[in-house]
Amino acid sequence: MEEFIGVKQLYTDFQKISKRVQKGESFIVMKHSTPLFRLVPYQKANQEKRPYTLKDLQKLQFRSGDKDLSKKVDRIVYGV
Repeated sequence: MEEFIGVKQLYTDFQKISKRVQKGESFIVMKHSTPLFRLVPYQKANQEKRPYTLKDLQKLQFRSGDKDLSKKVDRIVYGV
């Protein structure tokens, strides 16, 4: 579970929080009760499962003759 921290706490305890992130913990940084961004370990961020990768897009060939191919690509890339 992610811990909520304020911007001021991130600023004052940066070294402590960065070490906790390196150990695998995650934080949501808040400002005036509004989430600003999420701190997650670098490796964890890269391992999030996504439906498609850039390799998947490289496999697409744009010579199919399908006039709706652009819409299909948008659906894959942007989930539209």
